[in-house]
Amino acid sequence: MIGVPILLLASPLFAPQLLAFPHYAEAGDSQIWSETPIDQATLEKVMARAETLVSASPIAREREPRRIFLTDGSWRWLWLANIYRGTFALTRFGGQNLIVNRADFAADRIVNNRNIGGSRKLSAVLAHEITHGVLVHHFGPIAMMRQPRWRVEGYCDHVARESALTPEEVARIEARGEKHPALLYYHGRKRVEAALAASGGSVDALFARE
Repeated sequence: MIGVPILLLASPLFAPQLLAFPHYAEAGDSQIWSETPIDQATLEKVMARAETLVSASPIAREREPRRIFLTDGSWRWLWLANIYRGTFALTRFGGQNLIVNRADFAADRIVNNRNIGGSRKLSAVLAHEITHGVLVHHFGPIAMMRQPRWRVEGYCDHVARESALTPEEVARIEARGEKHPALLYYHGRKRVEAALAASGGSVDALFARE
């Protein structure tokens, strides 16, 4: 029989609900575990916007069941995010598990504690993460692992219709010669949008590029 320690070690990849999230809700086809209770109407509003953003992608399929785990940025986030603790959210298990950092559903905001680029619309981040699953389902996991990161993250931000950094913030960061992890997402989104414009919006053509 699999022991509790082994189950806990496996939970970040396969079953985050083993970490005893105290609250559960459903919105559309999403099962949602959270550390604090969330008003159902607010939850449905944020999820509806995220799904609307995703549905604008020409490769989006009908809604599929997914599990979303909302943390308050404390020990559950540290355990589940592991080396990606500085992110807003992450996707695991072929896009079926979405792990989310500290979020405010009422304000539709999420934070990651960075001084610059540390806040985004929660619905946009959810759309970004859901799009990772859309890409895996459309192209397959092996094909997506071979893609450059700027293209994958850039397309997900394109679907989300925003990035963590504004053009003004990017200009200031680059003028100072500084590095910021969100620069890849910002410039990736710009490159993706230029490529889509040149190919008539074909996502298949975008990801067929070398």
